[in-house]
Amino acid sequence: MERIELARTVAPNMQISVAMATYNGARHLLEQLDSIARQTLLPLELVITDDGSTDATLQIAEEFARTALFPVKVIRNESRLGYANNFIKAASLCAGDLIAFCDQDDIWMEQKLSVCSSFFTDPDVLMATHSAYLLLPNGERGHRHPDFAKTRILKTGSADPFKFTYGFAQIFRGVLLDIASYDCRPARVQAHDQWFWFLACSAGKIALIEDALVLYRQHASNAFGAPRRLTFAQRLRRTTGIIDYDHTADSELQCSHILADTAGRFPEFAGDLKESAAKLEFRSKLHRLRTKIYRNSNHFLLRAGIFTHILFAGGYFPDSSGTRLGPYHAMKDLFLGVTGIYRMLT
Repeated sequence: MERIELARTVAPNMQISVAMATYNGARHLLEQLDSIARQTLLPLELVITDDGSTDATLQIAEEFARTALFPVKVIRNESRLGYANNFIKAASLCAGDLIAFCDQDDIWMEQKLSVCSSFFTDPDVLMATHSAYLLLPNGERGHRHPDFAKTRILKTGSADPFKFTYGFAQIFRGVLLDIASYDCRPARVQAHDQWFWFLACSAGKIALIEDALVLYRQHASNAFGAPRRLTFAQRLRRTTGIIDYDHTADSELQCSHILADTAGRFPEFAGDLKESAAKLEFRSKLHRLRTKIYRNSNHFLLRAGIFTHILFAGGYFPDSSGTRLGPYHAMKDLFLGVTGIYRMLT
């Protein structure tokens, strides 16, 4: 197997580990590994945790490890962990200041690590995430996803903690591994990329990078693919059946408690964590009220009163930080909940 031998430089100040989770990825793995080897800024290491592959994945990874210009650790899990816990295990074994999640079947642009690492000169930036091009099954590039129109830094608490970017586009500070235990993460942030996005935007800044730095492969065996672009009508129809928000409220309250507890152990993040915890507690109360709009199906005035209460509490104001529900949900609750129309659609 021919290797690409190119002179590269290792980051002098900011050491980057690459965390890759594999499972039966032999078909595209070498192409991804070669794209890591071509980085203009080589990583400190590549950590690969394999979740019980039965194809040639391990052989390809181990052969790559023998010739790579940086250390490569290949770990075989004793039992299946699932994709999220497998990624988290890989990250937990990394020694770098920064950790880059890496899918087994994408292709990295040569400048990915160099571009992303430059944003961490700001000590308050806890995560950088970038645009990407879809790589279609026919080998052609599709549209950009994610697609950030311009490069910008999101202030702490200004991003919705539940509207995350996929892991393949994330690089984060290793300190996030220590902030909160991932063994007790709530259902709403179970995925590895959901969890680290949630922690990063709750405790610090996030850099959104307009450069497309990965070809995000789309194929039948994707764990998750790029979502379809939905019209407002499609979004409304998709959410019509969701009328019990107590589960959402429970998850948000649990997340709030995690952040509040963490604040006591990490004084350097305490202020931001407490503020983020308070926002989630407020949002949890809003969702608890929303449930009552739909449950009180025989009391129009009661439903209208609850809607009005949320409205005057600012719950339906536009908000990108995830604190409030926003106008879209106001329209849903008014036209489906208060009027009772949802009963005819479910």
